[in-house]
Amino acid sequence: MPLHILNRKHGKSAKALILEHLESRFEKRKQRVHEFWILTCYLDLDLIEEVVSDLRETVKLKEVYLAFNFAEVYKKGPSETRKALLALTARLRRLKISFTWRPLACSHLMHSKGYAVIQRRMGEISAGLLLTTSANFTKPGFYGENLELGFLCATGKDTRTFEETYNYLWDNLGCDIDSAILKEDSYLLRYAILASGLFLHKWSGQLSKHTGIKYNLTKLAKEKGAIAPELAAVGFEAGDSFTRQILDLNDLPRKEVPTSFITRFTIETYWGRWCPADAWELLKTTFSGSEEFIYRFRSATNEEELQRIKAEALEIQKNLINQGLIEPVSEDHLDRWYERILELRENDRRLERFFTGYEAHPLPYTAEQRSDVLEIFESLEEAIELSRNTNTAKGKVALALETSDPNLLKMDRSERRTIRNLAK
Repeated sequence: MPLHILNRKHGKSAKALILEHLESRFEKRKQRVHEFWILTCYLDLDLIEEVVSDLRETVKLKEVYLAFNFAEVYKKGPSETRKALLALTARLRRLKISFTWRPLACSHLMHSKGYAVIQRRMGEISAGLLLTTSANFTKPGFYGENLELGFLCATGKDTRTFEETYNYLWDNLGCDIDSAILKEDSYLLRYAILASGLFLHKWSGQLSKHTGIKYNLTKLAKEKGAIAPELAAVGFEAGDSFTRQILDLNDLPRKEVPTSFITRFTIETYWGRWCPADAWELLKTTFSGSEEFIYRFRSATNEEELQRIKAEALEIQKNLINQGLIEPVSEDHLDRWYERILELRENDRRLERFFTGYEAHPLPYTAEQRSDVLEIFESLEEAIELSRNTNTAKGKVALALETSDPNLLKMDRSERRTIRNLAK
């Protein structure tokens, strides 16, 4: 069947389907040279080595070609993307595999996806496997987390047609990472500027609200005052709902993002305060206590300790219900609390947010979501125009627009020094 559902539960992943058919359809897999051709819109660079490793177990792989949507360059920025691609080239070279890449740019989204393994003999195609699909070369797409469709074929004619089409796109849409395409495409320039930054969200939540065990008090408990002595003695706190604190987290370190950093290096938008990614990453290097914060939290919530705490909490819960001070709860009440703490202790981003008071999010839209991207950019421009005071971030956005060069959003030596001084 040439048409396949690409999903681990309802079919096979794109990767599994390709590997399965290589074993069953290719002769002399270990004698003849093979190439892996990737055409994708969205891209996870980290997957390339994993897939190459799997392919090498099945075929003699000598070349890998990668063509991808130009806008993907701005997930990490041109400089970091180039570094990652060059580092990958060097690692594959040590495996005696040639790796060649090119971003493709057109007036709208380069949305095509296709993958081919090509076997050659004397320079000519002797066998080929082609998958044209909706699945991007990302973990959700290529590894079968998403529900995708794919058309699989293994004829020489189809493989040669794919090679010709791929070469046409490569030659006619291919561009350098630092391409002048941004000077011609004002939308892509605006997307690149937004994607070169992060959106900071001030978070006023307290860790105790996420680690406490919530209960409903009985009428008897409420008659005993703001907090009944019996409840205060076992860690209850008053609030919108009554919670019992049973974890010892009092000595966790805290760090506040300097107000002066927010004032000088961010711009208010309706989605949050936009900040050049380079500035935020530099500030994060001064958050030396975040690792200690996470370490101490995990030490206080290791599974053995949590099991002990949960067992004690169960006994106290039973006693308080028997005394008529808290309402009865479901049997899994403490189990759900336990799972919530385990999930929290593995989430570095959330724990870092508790430490700093801010959370940094990337641009929530892809280049394909044009109206949403432009709406955020308009709010960014409006904030710049309405504000009487300029700051570093506003100046850099204005310069990037004027020169069509998002690379100018990176911090220079003086600005990097300023950020380090602000964080002291």
